[in-house]
Amino acid sequence: MEITVIPRQRAFSSTWSGGTTTEFFISPHQSSYQKRDFDIRISSATVDLNESEFTVLSGYDRIITPLTNQLYLSFQETADTYHLQPLDLAFFDGAHHTHCVGRATDFNVMVRKGLKATADVLTTSTYLKPAAHSFIYVPSLQPSPLRGSYLEHKRLQGDTLYHFTRQSSPAYLHLEESGLRILYVTVDNGSVSLR
Repeated sequence: MEITVIPRQRAFSSTWSGGTTTEFFISPHQSSYQKRDFDIRISSATVDLNESEFTVLSGYDRIITPLTNQLYLSFQETADTYHLQPLDLAFFDGAHHTHCVGRATDFNVMVRKGLKATADVLTTSTYLKPAAHSFIYVPSLQPSPLRGSYLEHKRLQGDTLYHFTRQSSPAYLHLEESGLRILYVTVDNGSVSLR
């Protein structure tokens, strides 16, 4: 199984109206966030303002979680609201006008409508079911809790995204220490799975 390892320092960073964003992954490879011609984008952004408006992304579904601090999300189009603690997940339509309160660093998944994205927080060793695209994101942690933790043959490192495509058998994620929280995202054909 081929696993692509993308640490934050190898990812592309730019600014948005409320802070900075770091793009860990975009597919197809030659696509662009600015042109809105991508199918999948995984990024991490800083929200530097007390209140901000997220960019409207018609034609996309989104998953977001704060990595640090808290975020409060509300939408013009629906009564749904989210009060997110670190690694709490929010699933919403990118076309919604999204109001955000709180300063944080977040983790974002954006997928073109028609694709199915799932996201979970893993805390124990497990086999990962095959998917068209699978991602493991390891939030920034002290190095010691990651000692002995790995995805297949790759040692886990903090603030790093791991990407692998459909394989014939489940991939094995080994978490050595208790208390680790790892983000697991899959993208397949279908629609966003609201867990």
